[in-house]
Amino acid sequence: MIIHFIHYPVSAKRFVEPLVSALNNAGFETELWLENRTQLADFISAINCPKQFAKFDVSLNPFAVIKNIFSLTRRLKAVKPAAIHAHQSRASFIPLLSGRLAKVPIRIYHNHGTPYLGHKGIKKWGLWLLEFINCFLATHILTVAPTIRDKMVEDKIVSDKKVLCLGCGSVCGIDLDEFKIENFSDGARNKARQKLGIPENAFAVLYVGRPFVRKGFNTLLKAWDIFCKKQSDAAKILLTAGCDLSDIINTQNPCPETIIPLGYVTDIHQYYAACNIVTLPSWHEGMPYSLLEAAAAKRVIAASDIPGIDSLVKHNETGLLARPKSVEEFVKIIDLLFTQPQLQAELAENARRNIEKYFDRKICEKLLIDYYYDIGIEPEK
Repeated sequence: MIIHFIHYPVSAKRFVEPLVSALNNAGFETELWLENRTQLADFISAINCPKQFAKFDVSLNPFAVIKNIFSLTRRLKAVKPAAIHAHQSRASFIPLLSGRLAKVPIRIYHNHGTPYLGHKGIKKWGLWLLEFINCFLATHILTVAPTIRDKMVEDKIVSDKKVLCLGCGSVCGIDLDEFKIENFSDGARNKARQKLGIPENAFAVLYVGRPFVRKGFNTLLKAWDIFCKKQSDAAKILLTAGCDLSDIINTQNPCPETIIPLGYVTDIHQYYAACNIVTLPSWHEGMPYSLLEAAAAKRVIAASDIPGIDSLVKHNETGLLARPKSVEEFVKIIDLLFTQPQLQAELAENARRNIEKYFDRKICEKLLIDYYYDIGIEPEK
């Protein structure tokens, strides 16, 4: 038995269920353990792989943490899994510690990013320490991007010999059946724009993320304001998925007519189809799924030059990169893509090819299965 741990149901559905299903299909008896968050019942009910509920998210309440450690340790002693595979920084500490207390022989920590890079002071060092402890408790460590692996070694979180990135990175890659290229053609773009009320000739930029400073949200709004003034006569739209009207107003009041806040989006595909570029000015990331999806949808990427993103986006090859927090550089790359549609097309084409070559879900699933064999995990079926 192998148990994959991830606390958040949305992440469980998007990132880990495909791995659990692939492992079961390959003969490895595998379950997904997650937290039962009732407000996300729709995502939980959509998870079709074998699953169980447990409490293992890190809390500021030390008594809750201790209680969850002992509870999970008892369950692991009863199940006696051959391996546990814990995902994400915050959700891995309790499973890894419980796994060690329960004497689970193989404990994999799957790092999805380096959040300490997006903070300062005590919080930064607290997050750094959490990464260090997770790596200490694990017998094996994976991360989602080659440059994040290198950063973890550089920042003395883990030794060079203990951490590995499979292939070119990502957790589970992209399902190219879900991102058929014909669904993102010029014709598909026009249909999506008609449906969404976006002018056919507009230059449309899509941001997918929460309205946090460390996600570059404030940087983006400032850069967009400058860009709009510079290209005052052009039709242009900024779509913000994951941010609603109040989020815009809190940062830039009133909300400009050139910004359409979308709030939480259930079907992001139509917005990929409708836009010209996808942007993410974040201060820290793993291997951002929004950018993987953007590349699969053959959309050009304008993002921060940071570990993780720079493993997916090569500047002037598969997208354009700017220094995080630099409003001026983001204005420059957005304006460059606006004024050079041929460059847009070339970068988007290269981005799609890069996904097909390195990030196809079938490739990522095979890499994980081969890795399990390499570290001594055998199929049970």
